[in-house]
Amino acid sequence: MPFNDRLKMRHLRTLVAVAEHGSLVRAAAALSISQPAVTKTLAELEDIAGHRLFERTPKGVTLTAAGQILVKHTGSGLRAIQDGLSSLSSEEEGEAPALVIGALPNVGATVLAPALVRFAAAVPRARVSVRTGSNAQLIAALKQGVLDMVIGRLAEPSDMQGLSFAHLYSERLLMVVRPGHGLALLPKIDPALLNGYRLVLPDAGTRAREAADRFFMAVGSGLPLRTIETIDLSFGRSYVLHSDAVWFVPLGAIENDLQQGTLVHLNIDTSATEGPVGLTLRVDHPSSESIQRVCDEIRRSASERFGGLVKPLKTAA
Repeated sequence: MPFNDRLKMRHLRTLVAVAEHGSLVRAAAALSISQPAVTKTLAELEDIAGHRLFERTPKGVTLTAAGQILVKHTGSGLRAIQDGLSSLSSEEEGEAPALVIGALPNVGATVLAPALVRFAAAVPRARVSVRTGSNAQLIAALKQGVLDMVIGRLAEPSDMQGLSFAHLYSERLLMVVRPGHGLALLPKIDPALLNGYRLVLPDAGTRAREAADRFFMAVGSGLPLRTIETIDLSFGRSYVLHSDAVWFVPLGAIENDLQQGTLVHLNIDTSATEGPVGLTLRVDHPSSESIQRVCDEIRRSASERFGGLVKPLKTAA
């Protein structure tokens, strides 16, 4: 049977979802289908391609060399199809740009949201989709052509091939607790005291978690044993408010909570966790007028929030 006769859109969507999430379970949830359906679809695609596309690992699934090649073209292809469908209606209704933006949860809530409010006012017919996830997931999706840009932390140098990064500001992690927590009453805290509490930390493998791990090693307390890992801000906030846990979280995620007194900042020096936040774009993907406009609005939001910390918006491969 000819290759094209067997290949369906569901095969391509499933391929990209599994590559983006690195997990059959998370990909199934993102696609709103069952895990067995994802497994079956991938098996069909591997049969069509004549190559193994994924390898199972203790942490999930990873792309093989063949899978990396196929995903690179698939993500761009899906976006091209979506843009083509959009252009059908734009013939009569005028241009309606469509953008897909990836953002870390803490950055999306603080810098991206006000930027998109202004963008929507200037381009009311624009269609914008915002996806959140870990930095690694978002960078992978950007490389696959699923996203137009990512606003988050600077990725590892090995992951930046073919990408550019425009630095906006630097952000540190803070340790926060519920009001009335015993540690909140102390004027200064010895990091060793944290061993008596459960810590809520960013997911293992994320840039924020790497910064947290470096902090614990630097203060000599070693990596914490009693932890809960999450990048879900709603869960982290709820868990800490209902327990004596200590939340190690980016400032942007809980800035409003601190201002309103919902959470309390512990007096521990975490300046060593500070890391660059900015815009990551694909070098080989020309920036449209809409992308440039959104980038300008994001820089404006960052400048309003962080003032002089924001660098001029220049990209370099």
